[in-house]
Amino acid sequence: MKITPLFPLVTILILGSSTLQSCLQDHAPPTNTRAQLQYLTDSLYQRFNEEWGIDKNKGGFFLQVNSPAGSNLVSSNIEPGVQGNFHYRIASLSKIFTAAAIMLLHQEGKLTITDFIPSYLPTTPAYDIPNKNQITIKQLLQHRAGVFDITNQDIPTTVNQPYAGKRYSDYVRDDLNQDTHTFTFDELVGIVTQNKLSNFAPGATFGYSNTGYNLLGKIIEKASGMTYPDFIRTRFLEPLQLTNTYNVWQGADQRMKDPFVDSYLHIPGQSPIGTLEDNMSVHVTEGDMVSTPTDITRWIELLLTGKAGLTPQTVSMMQEMEVADVSHGVYGLGLTFNDGLGFGHDGAHLSYISTLRYNPATKTTVLMVANFFKTNTTPETSYNDFLELALGVRNTALRAAQIANK
Repeated sequence: MKITPLFPLVTILILGSSTLQSCLQDHAPPTNTRAQLQYLTDSLYQRFNEEWGIDKNKGGFFLQVNSPAGSNLVSSNIEPGVQGNFHYRIASLSKIFTAAAIMLLHQEGKLTITDFIPSYLPTTPAYDIPNKNQITIKQLLQHRAGVFDITNQDIPTTVNQPYAGKRYSDYVRDDLNQDTHTFTFDELVGIVTQNKLSNFAPGATFGYSNTGYNLLGKIIEKASGMTYPDFIRTRFLEPLQLTNTYNVWQGADQRMKDPFVDSYLHIPGQSPIGTLEDNMSVHVTEGDMVSTPTDITRWIELLLTGKAGLTPQTVSMMQEMEVADVSHGVYGLGLTFNDGLGFGHDGAHLSYISTLRYNPATKTTVLMVANFFKTNTTPETSYNDFLELALGVRNTALRAAQIANK
């Protein structure tokens, strides 16, 4: 049974942590740092268990915190307890790799991010997207290019296509019964081009677009002469010894490597549904990657301290934030920022919700992950439940950073 991914993870501006704090005040917290982090994670699970009735080992949380004082990894209602080498789907944390790849090519003089994109795209009809001559690489990185988001938007009903009114990937996997179909950049961008889809004029505003990051993947391939997965592997994963991190680009490659953290979707009136297996080829560059707590926290630390191939000057370009929208707060070049947490990204894919941040001021990295989603009786209430869970994850990450640096 395939369930369509519900929502992209958003960053909430208002902390709204009163509910979490009330959970923490029920009992006197321990004083040891690791014990406090375990208590924090258990409290978050207890809150959602009381509210949503999560079955034993059918949805929980794990938390990795690295600071100058040491590293700690704890988990709650996940058995066996999560270890540093346990794989999970990092979803939109993948965008950090894509943005870093673009900036590395910029640093090496193989592209310039202020250039317009036609110079780095094939001249084939598939890439004749609306407004292409006014879109810069930088705007794609910032989600300010106005590119229609084929994975998060239904195709308009005004389009004369059999997939009108639905997600294109759902049409292929469900209607055409091609669940292991390998989606490609050419195919996904080609649907946008063929139907002349666009959200707004380039540079006019902020509009989150996974398809914009598909275009960045094609630009990486053109500028480097390598496939996107090969570039990420040879320029980042292998040199940095991120041996448990990898791209998933084939439609039939639906199960993660062992060991892994399983995931669950909770639907009213049903037993929790395991969501471990999925076709991730539609998300290459923007959400396909698999990593581990040890690898992904090491990656963000190396990147933002100038030890991943990008110079500090190049990294600082990625960290230049602009106001995004109410949901996302601020956004730079493949990074967001929160006071008290630092720079990083959020991610969501059935059924994992992640917050990853590195704070240069405190040299502290926090990864907080939930391995479950919940739907409700209406799209609106489902969305509210999603936001509540995402907010709980983000707020707990902030509290964990405070504990690590008290």
